[in-house]
Amino acid sequence: MSINWKPFIQKALEQRRELFERAPADTNCFRLFNGANEGISGLVIEQFSDVIIFQIFEEEAQIDEPTLKAIAEWLINARKATSVYKKVFVKDRSHQTAGSDYYSSEPFVGKPASSEIVVCENGNFYEIQPFAGYSTGIFLDQRENRKFLGEIAAGKQVLNLFAYTCGFSVACATQGAITTSVDLSKKYLDWGKKNFEKNTLDLKLHRFIAQDCFEFLKRCEKKGTKYDLIIVDPPSFSRTKEGGVFSLKKDLDRLLRALTPLVSTGGVLFFSCNFSEWDSNLFQKKSEKVLEESGSWKWQKTAAVPKDFESALNPISQWLAVKL
Repeated sequence: MSINWKPFIQKALEQRRELFERAPADTNCFRLFNGANEGISGLVIEQFSDVIIFQIFEEEAQIDEPTLKAIAEWLINARKATSVYKKVFVKDRSHQTAGSDYYSSEPFVGKPASSEIVVCENGNFYEIQPFAGYSTGIFLDQRENRKFLGEIAAGKQVLNLFAYTCGFSVACATQGAITTSVDLSKKYLDWGKKNFEKNTLDLKLHRFIAQDCFEFLKRCEKKGTKYDLIIVDPPSFSRTKEGGVFSLKKDLDRLLRALTPLVSTGGVLFFSCNFSEWDSNLFQKKSEKVLEESGSWKWQKTAAVPKDFESALNPISQWLAVKL
């Protein structure tokens, strides 16, 4: 369907002007547009350096291909980009076959980009892959959390669970923390190591462990290992090749009971999720009982949602607690 798209896109960019003007020296990746909440259903747009990525949510999108191309061509000029890539999402991706119908190495508009590019966020560098899969390698909605946690991590022993490509670990390590990054995927941890190298961080000072998080936490409890800061950003649902299933809704209490013994006195537990059924208040309420079972905790304020995600359809939910 053809729509009068320009006023919506222009308004979204104007609302981010202060962010764009303030950030160029140390940040060059942003969410440009948030779908229905900014006026065009099923279209989310992100920019990584000079590459723009359209995320098309098939069941919501009511926009035809010529209109998408017109938006892409206009944005290349407006945002001084070189290429636009398109990724199509279906509602249930568990059986979605990757291929050119969904995402492609060929640009939708503009020049081909490198398969790996380096972006800057708050002065730290991260390698992203603009068209290799659905996720680029960094979740931009955690930008302010990475900065916030890095600022409190100096000199601390930090555990980053569900570490993915180790974005939180990099943000903490660049401020002087010693980090342990745990993820089931060795591939993503190897990617994380490259992110450490991009920031001239000594890999020998940090640990990267490819293991099921529950197995790792059980081993830590047996050894009496403690951490000053534990960062947990799990998927809402995941399934392993071996048949294991993690569901945040079902496994939250189990995960918290495994985590709380590992937090040192005065230590911090930060928990974040992107689960559409929970906002931050409900998420905190669901966590209270298990925390109270393990001792005394004090809730503290977390970082604000990044300005370019204030209108996101499913903002992240989060809480931070200090062990007394």
